[in-house]
Amino acid sequence: MANVSIGPFLVRNSETGLAAPAFEHTGYSIELSGDKFSGNLRLYRRIHSWQPNAVGLDNFYVEQDEIPFPTSIREKHQVELTTAGLFVSLQAMLGVLYVKHWLTRPITSFLQELQEHLPLNFCFYHRQINGASLAKPALAEAGFEVIKFHSYGRSISVQFGWVAPKDRKNSDATVNIYAAMVEFKPTPKRTLGKEYWVIPNNASVAYLLTHELIELSQVEPLGLLSEAGIQAALANFNWTKVSLLTSQEAKLARIAFVRDHPELHADLGALAKALKQADLYSETAEVYAIKKQVPRLIREAGKTP
Repeated sequence: MANVSIGPFLVRNSETGLAAPAFEHTGYSIELSGDKFSGNLRLYRRIHSWQPNAVGLDNFYVEQDEIPFPTSIREKHQVELTTAGLFVSLQAMLGVLYVKHWLTRPITSFLQELQEHLPLNFCFYHRQINGASLAKPALAEAGFEVIKFHSYGRSISVQFGWVAPKDRKNSDATVNIYAAMVEFKPTPKRTLGKEYWVIPNNASVAYLLTHELIELSQVEPLGLLSEAGIQAALANFNWTKVSLLTSQEAKLARIAFVRDHPELHADLGALAKALKQADLYSETAEVYAIKKQVPRLIREAGKTP
């Protein structure tokens, strides 16, 4: 594994205008050097016709021929064949660089420099008001904030973004770089339960930031969310009837429902729909999957309570 002791960092170049249709020069290059290679990669911004002024991390590209180390990027959305050659997304290049090599400079240091020289104005999920206060202090101090909660079935995901130092105390600065997602399965006792990391593709900055978050979550006090963050996650979870039941309680409630509706036993599909409508399965459970369980529930219901 090669050591990269210098860079990556940005340097100005004299390139202007379009390098290829929909790809413009940013006026910057990325320089890096190590014990096995060195490189100067011109940095481009991809222009989308539907968002011509957008500057998001996904908009930046480099030329494949200028990358001084092997890459094996297969994701179609990470590469673009242009009249000037094959362009690779900056995210993919950085992912390979940091995963396959030893670097002195942290990825967040490079992202900070990028934000200073080529400020981002686009992201999919904007910062939340008080999003930093929802994360544990060690995370917030490193620039990580909660940017989104999403309740889905019996799970809730918490998504984190990374915010550049210059923007952290500016409430008008809403742009962040997507960092990570973690899922919780809330318990009937109205606690979040154990976290499950959703690891992104390693050809991405999110992969690098996720692993930084995992390390920070091991710093005392342990965990990802502050008490305010825990309460916000619980408040954003869709508490349904079945989510407040243990697995055994849910099973017994389904059997009791089937026992109370013998008129539906001859129509497995109708019984499956009725079970879901009674909130005895999560909102994401498919009726066809419930239908497969119905014969067993009918047999259980036929037994003496």
